[in-house]
Amino acid sequence: MTELVDVARAIADRATGNEQVEAFVTHSRDFEVKAYQGQAETVSSAEPRGAGVRVLDGNKIGFAFTTALSEEGLTAVVAQARANVSFANEDDALAFSDAAAFEEVTGLMDKAQAAVALEEKVAFAVALEKATRGSDPRIRTVEEAAYSDTDTEIAIATSAGLVGGYRRTDAWCYSVAIATDGDDTQVGFEFALERGLAALDVDLVARRSAERALGVLGAAKIPSARMPVVFEPYTAGQFLGVMGGVLTAEAVQKGRSLFAGKLGEEIAAPGATLVDDGRAEGAPGAAPWDAEGTPTQRTNVIESGRLVSYLYDIPSARREHRSSTGNAARAGFKSAPGPSPSNMAFAGTGHSRTEVLAQAGRALVVQDFHGVHSGANPISGDFSVGVTGHLLEGGVVGRPVKEVTIAAPMLEILRGIVAIADDRRWLPFGGSYGGATTLVAEMTVAGL
Repeated sequence: MTELVDVARAIADRATGNEQVEAFVTHSRDFEVKAYQGQAETVSSAEPRGAGVRVLDGNKIGFAFTTALSEEGLTAVVAQARANVSFANEDDALAFSDAAAFEEVTGLMDKAQAAVALEEKVAFAVALEKATRGSDPRIRTVEEAAYSDTDTEIAIATSAGLVGGYRRTDAWCYSVAIATDGDDTQVGFEFALERGLAALDVDLVARRSAERALGVLGAAKIPSARMPVVFEPYTAGQFLGVMGGVLTAEAVQKGRSLFAGKLGEEIAAPGATLVDDGRAEGAPGAAPWDAEGTPTQRTNVIESGRLVSYLYDIPSARREHRSSTGNAARAGFKSAPGPSPSNMAFAGTGHSRTEVLAQAGRALVVQDFHGVHSGANPISGDFSVGVTGHLLEGGVVGRPVKEVTIAAPMLEILRGIVAIADDRRWLPFGGSYGGATTLVAEMTVAGL
C-alpha cells in the first residue's frame, strides 16, 4: 500500500502554476475459475495496475491514464492529462476534494485470503459444481459453477495535500442449476459474497441453487389479478439496482430521473426509509472514502416515506451549493469519477420473513425477474417485467408460477411498501444494493 501512495503523491507533486493534479492509483490481483462436469473448465487471472490522472486548470479538467508507473510514465501521463484540458468543456462546478483525514472502515479484508493457494480455489469451484449436481436426481446439469476473488489496493493524492490508501479483499461464488422433470426444465441461481474463501459455504450455495430450480418445476400461469406481491431478497435488490442510479443528483440535474422535483415530497410508504451507507460493515461497496477522496458517510435518501436527499459527488453538490455525500465512483483507474450509490438498502420494518409472509396472505412471491432492464424505465417510472415465483396462500409458499408479468409505476410500488423483513442480502449490481423480503400492497399480475 505504501508503494501506491508514494506513486499517487509523485503524480500529484507534478502540478505546476495554478493547476491542481489528482492521482487515483490501483493494483488488483484478480482470479476466476469455472467448473463443469467435475473439472475446471476455465481458469483465468489478471493483475491490472495503473493510475488515472486528472488535471484541473481553471474550470476545465483533463483526464488520462497509464499502466506505466515508472518516472517516465508518470511524467508522460500528467503531460497527457494536461494536454487534454484544452479539449474539455468548461464547468465552474468542477473541483477536487479538500478532505484532510479519513476514518478507517473495519472488515474490508480477510487477512488469510492472500495465503489461499490456487489449488484450493479450483477445488472449491469443482466441489460447488459437484455438490449442486448431486443435490437431487432431477438436477440434469449445472450450467455454470464459478469462484472468483480480488485483492485490491487503492490510493489517492492531490496537489492540495489530500492523501489516502486502503486495501480490500472480496471472494464470491455462484451456481446455476438446471432441473428437469419430464418435458419441464427450470433454472435456479444462487450466489454468495464474502471477504475471503474461508467464509463461503459450498453446500449452502449448492443446495439453494438446486432448490430454486427444483422449486419451480411444474410452474404454470395464474389468472390475472390485482394482488399483493412479495419480492424475495434477490429481486428486491434488483429493483433497487434499477432505481438507485436515478437517485443521484446528477441524474436529477440532467432531467433523467423520475425523482426530479420531488425533494421533500412523500414518495414512499410512511414506514419506508432508504439509506445509502458507504461505511456499512461487510457491504460490497464499503470504503473509507469515495472515488474523489471525499470521506464516505451514511445518507438517508428516503426518510419515513419522504425524499430527503439525493446522492452527490463534488460537481453535482457544488451546483446546488451543497456538500458531497461521498458518492463518487469509478470503474477503475481507466475511468473518471461519477456519482453512484455506494451501499443502498431499505431499513427493515421490524418484521421477520415469516411475519412478512403471514401478513401478505394470498400473494405472488417473486423469485426471479425476466427482462428487468428492458421492462423497467427509471426515468419514466414504468415497471413491467416477467417473473417466476410462487403463489403464497395463508402465509405458506405454495405452487410455482411462471410466464406472468407484474406491473405498476415505481412510485406506486414505493408507496405500496407494507413491510420489509430482517433478512437483508447485499447484491453487487454496479454499486451494491441490499435486498430483503419486501411486501408490496398491490400490483397488476398479468397471467391467464
